[in-house]
Amino acid sequence: MKIGFFVIVICALVAAACAADAPDAYTTKQPQLSSAASTTTAAPITATANEREVVSPDDEVPEAVEAPSAASSATDPDDLSTDEVVSPYRGTPAEMSVWFAPRLALKVDNAPAAHPQEGLQEADVVFEELVEGGLTRFLAIFHSQVPEFVGPIRSGRSSDIPLLMPFDGAFFGWSGSNWAFRRLLKTVAINDVGVYQNPAQYWRKSDRPSPSNLWARSTQLLQQFEVETPFSEQLWPFQKPEDRQAREGRKVEGVQIDWGLTDVAFRWSDSQKTWKRFQNGEHHLAITDEGEEEQITAENVVIQFTKYVLTNEVDGNGARIPLAQLSEGSGTAWILKNGEITEGRWVKPNITVHTQFVDETGEAVPMTPGATWVLLAPRDSATIIATDG
Repeated sequence: MKIGFFVIVICALVAAACAADAPDAYTTKQPQLSSAASTTTAAPITATANEREVVSPDDEVPEAVEAPSAASSATDPDDLSTDEVVSPYRGTPAEMSVWFAPRLALKVDNAPAAHPQEGLQEADVVFEELVEGGLTRFLAIFHSQVPEFVGPIRSGRSSDIPLLMPFDGAFFGWSGSNWAFRRLLKTVAINDVGVYQNPAQYWRKSDRPSPSNLWARSTQLLQQFEVETPFSEQLWPFQKPEDRQAREGRKVEGVQIDWGLTDVAFRWSDSQKTWKRFQNGEHHLAITDEGEEEQITAENVVIQFTKYVLTNEVDGNGARIPLAQLSEGSGTAWILKNGEITEGRWVKPNITVHTQFVDETGEAVPMTPGATWVLLAPRDSATIIATDG
C-alpha cells in the first residue's frame, strides 16, 4: 500500500517538474505532440527491400502491464563461475567487483553546438529523449568504464526521473533546472552530484559557446561522496558468444528517426559488427580520453515508442517543453542487434523498475554484449532502412 502511494506521489511530482536551462540557438521545429497522456504502440514493420517505410504507432492501450516471465529474467551473478561474470549493463567480461561499482548518470547536450561530445562513446547505456524545439538530449549511464571527462553537460528533465530511479542510488550529474525538479530530486533515491552540489568538478570551455560548454570531471564525481553502493541489477539478459549467429529477427540496413530538428540514423556495419550513428546526415563523432575523434557506435539500438505531451513550461525561445510518459506502461519497441530487427514490446510496471524489452511471446530479448542506445522516439517518427538480405 505504501509503495503504491509513493509511486503515485512521484508520478505527480514528475508531471509538475519540467526543467529548462539557457536556450539553444535553433529554429523551432518538432513533431506533432499530444496535450494528453496515453500509452503508444507501433504498427508492424512493412518495409520492403531497398525502401524506407515509415511505420506509424497506433493508439492501442494494453489492459494491464505485466513484467516479463521469470524464465526470461536477467542472470544472477551468484549463479556464475568466476570466468562467466559479465558487467550488468554491458554484458562484457568483468570482475565481480563491477556489480558493486557506483553508477554515474550524466545529462549530455546534443544541440548542434555540442558536437563533438566528449566521453559519450564510453557509456554502457544511453537514453535519447526529445527536448524543446525538436532537439534531443542524452542521459548517459557510465558503469563498467568511466571516462575522465564528459561534456557538454546540460539540464535535467522530468523524464529523467523514471529512467534514473531503477538504478537505485545512481550519481546524477547535470547543470540546471527549475525549482520543482530540484525539489523532486531530493525525494528520490538518486545521489545529486550536479553543478549546484559539486561546482568544483565542473568547468566551462572557452572554445565552445554557452550553454554547450560545461564539462564534468566525471571520474572525480564518483570520489566525492562515501555512499554505500547497492548491488547492481542486470538490465536485461545477454546473448552468449555461441548464440550470436542465431537469427532472431529480420535483416535490415538500419533505422532512422526524425525528432523534428534532429535527424538520427543508425546503420549496420557488417565488418565491425556494430551500428554506426549518424546525425543530420553526418557521422556523429565523440572525443575519446586520448583526444581523438571517433564515430559513435552501439551493439544494440532500441526504439522505444514513447508518448510525449507538451507542458505549459517554455524554454528561452518560447518553445513548449515536451514530457515523455515513462513512469509506467507498455508499448511497441524495435530491438536492433546483429544486423537484424526484432519486433517486440517495452514493459514498465511502475516507476521504480527498469523497462524490459520482450518479444511477441513475452520473453525478454537478450542483448548483444556491448553498448546499448535506447531512443525514446515519438510516434510516427521511425523509419526502417530495409536491405536486400
